[in-house]
Amino acid sequence: MHPLKIATQEIKAAGYVLKRKSGGHFIYFHPETKALLPLKQHDFNDNDLKYIRKEIRQNEMKRGR
Repeated sequence: MHPLKIATQEIKAAGYVLKRKSGGHFIYFHPETKALLPLKQHDFNDNDLKYIRKEIRQNEMKRGR
């Protein structure tokens, strides 16, 4: 499976919702923490997926999970 598709699934599972599309990015928003998470649409690779997973973990730590 493509890393962008995996990242999108993990972002949604973590409670983020799509707020808007801006240029070449999807901007996701977490309603509880008010955190924004940009997700680029083009040239997304495994390193970008690692970054997204790190951001999700950090946001979960802020929420106390």
